[in-house]
Amino acid sequence: MIPSNIVKEKTGFTSSQLYHMRKLGLIPRPTRIPTVGHGGSTYAYPTTVFNRIRLIKILRAKGIPLAQIARHVRGTPLDPSLPGSPADGEVNQ
Repeated sequence: MIPSNIVKEKTGFTSSQLYHMRKLGLIPRPTRIPTVGHGGSTYAYPTTVFNRIRLIKILRAKGIPLAQIARHVRGTPLDPSLPGSPADGEVNQ
């Protein structure tokens, strides 16, 4: 899990931009995780969020609006895995 402040720092997106992409279903919803040593908590995204954001940036650079990207990816997994990976139900031994 990657804390949201790191995601914002590395991608250049603001909290509101990430929220908008989440509402469109383009990125997964962050989960609340405890902060180490501070007694509080923060939001964090799965590490696969960077792949999804990279794809969104490429498509946006081609002039494709976020709403159109969202319509296109609706129904596709947010965390794609390779065929035969444990996420596909197989267990590596």
